[in-house]
Amino acid sequence: MLPQHGGVPNFRLRVQGSVVALLLFVLLTGGLLTLSLHSQTDPGDLAAQNRVKLSAIVTGMVSFFIILTATGRWWHPHLWKHGNSQLQHRHRRKHANTKHSKQ
Repeated sequence: MLPQHGGVPNFRLRVQGSVVALLLFVLLTGGLLTLSLHSQTDPGDLAAQNRVKLSAIVTGMVSFFIILTATGRWWHPHLWKHGNSQLQHRHRRKHANTKHSKQ
């Protein structure tokens, strides 16, 4: 919940600094590599143009997967609740014990 809506910010869901640094590194090196390849291509050289496209596509895909990894806590918050599975197991055990004790 956001502070402007009357809630408190949840800093546990913040993206880690190392992941942001990795994303910036990938974008910077991929962008510079793509620009370097683009500046060296001739208009009629299809193989060189394909290398530029491939470099841009790989940079975009790696960046996309880093963003998905970094924001995974936002997409599936139920996986990041501590002790949730243990509570469910205790709840099942409690019902299992009551069924056996009644028989």
